[in-house]
Amino acid sequence: MSKSIAKVTKTIISSPNIYKPVGPYSQAVLANNTLYVSGVLGATPDTKLVSGAAAQTKQALENLKHILKAGGSSLAGVVKTTILLANLDDFADVNKVYAEYFPENAPARACYQVAKLPMNAAVEIEAVALSGDLEIKQGL
Repeated sequence: MSKSIAKVTKTIISSPNIYKPVGPYSQAVLANNTLYVSGVLGATPDTKLVSGAAAQTKQALENLKHILKAGGSSLAGVVKTTILLANLDDFADVNKVYAEYFPENAPARACYQVAKLPMNAAVEIEAVALSGDLEIKQGL
């Protein structure tokens, strides 16, 4: 009896609407219907950081939206984010901006202070999202 192995698809995703990766990585990888988004900075398409943690959070989330769209998803499809902060004192400012982008049905999230971020950024956001026809259900 032979065992059948399911075929899976890995697709490299990128958006021309944001800065190019600052290292040897993809902006995102779509594995079947799960989109894994690399850490996104608050940088403009010409790779210049905007000023301040709140502004970087807003720019990072706008960049995230472009990547999600390229991968067939949206903010509504995000199931998990990880926020990396250069200074945890920026936590409240980051949360205020973040809440504007996820006003309801917010994804699971972790937030950490780290020693240093690429390009001396204040904020980096990575995400995992679902791609495809999305149905959101409330918990039990």
